[in-house]
Amino acid sequence: MSANIPAFEDPRKVLARHGLAPKRRMSQNFLIARSVVERIADAANAAPGTPVVELGPGLGTLTGELLRRGSQVVAVEKDPQMIAVLEAEFGDVDTFEVRAGDATSLDLGALADELGGPLTLVGNLPYAATGAIMRNLVRQRSAIAAAVVMVQREVRDRLAAEPGTSAYGALTVFVRAAFEVERVINVTPGSFHPPPKVASAVARLVPPETLRAEETETFRGVVRSAFDARRKTLRNALRQKFDGDQVDAALDATGIDGRRRGETLSVEEFRALAEAIEVAVAKATNVD
Repeated sequence: MSANIPAFEDPRKVLARHGLAPKRRMSQNFLIARSVVERIADAANAAPGTPVVELGPGLGTLTGELLRRGSQVVAVEKDPQMIAVLEAEFGDVDTFEVRAGDATSLDLGALADELGGPLTLVGNLPYAATGAIMRNLVRQRSAIAAAVVMVQREVRDRLAAEPGTSAYGALTVFVRAAFEVERVINVTPGSFHPPPKVASAVARLVPPETLRAEETETFRGVVRSAFDARRKTLRNALRQKFDGDQVDAALDATGIDGRRRGETLSVEEFRALAEAIEVAVAKATNVD
């Protein structure tokens, strides 16, 4: 089986062989640095024979590395031309399968059931779709064992940011409620063809042993209110969305100082505040 797996090849040669060019509208920047490909595969840490789901495999540069390491690869690709390339390059490898699909709406739960358990995901995410893909991963976190993703460096830094820093925001809280975030490697624009205008980075996401926060409607509302009005105190920011008396009751119940700014709260504090607001709303409803 391994004899059928192509050796590492510069993606520019693969493009030329198939008469293709990168599509800017689809944020196609193909990874050409073998050392980065190897680091991503290292971070996936998939045992031989383990299924790995690759999101947006493109020309298959990472696909080949995973296959050479003995992984069973299920590649999910949106671009029909890339699907044709993948089938041509790896179609005779019995541990490879490519499926047409969109990572922003992929049913990870169904895929996990099919493949026998929580998924190991890898992917060089299209930068224009990173936010939508991350939201899909958060929504379906129970289907994920680990995810190793290439994103803009600014986004990776936001995912890994700590409370009280300028990079800490709503995206940080939503992702960190569902995952531990590890910085894997920084990647320069010259590692891609064509070079993107921004620096990139790889992050590894792993669900914590205990879920930090359930992403309820109230939790989302509390987090978004806090960061939509970063210059306001927490009390005043929350009053933009929630009843003032209920906000005061929730702050009193949690012991959180309403004079703080939202970006200073940890994920756990956001969860406690959301739960306290739900209690305050329920009490007010019962009184009415």
